Amino acid sequence: MRTVTPLDLRRSLGAILDSASAGERILIERDHRPVAMLVSVEDGRKLEDDVEERMRRRIAALDRLAALGDRMEERYPGPSAVEMVRMDRDRDDG
Repeated sequence: MRTVTPLDLRRSLGAILDSASAGERILIERDHRPVAMLVSVEDGRKLEDDVEERMRRRIAALDRLAALGDRMEERYPGPSAVEMVRMDRDRDDG
């Protein structure tokens, strides 16, 4: 992977774009810190998530969290965290 500065990019934009379109990945750094990466359109499309797949992953993550909550409730019976906060507030207010 080649690293360029914004100044290099301005000076050689055409050549850098040709390299990126040929598949080379180009890291753009400012003050020795990476700020962006230039990749071909094909590589960029690989980075884009399918909206339906992203929703499926989010729902699966929520399902795992709900299952974890159920397991925690079974393991540690008693008031929920919300109920505990309410009881604590009632005690402080009373």
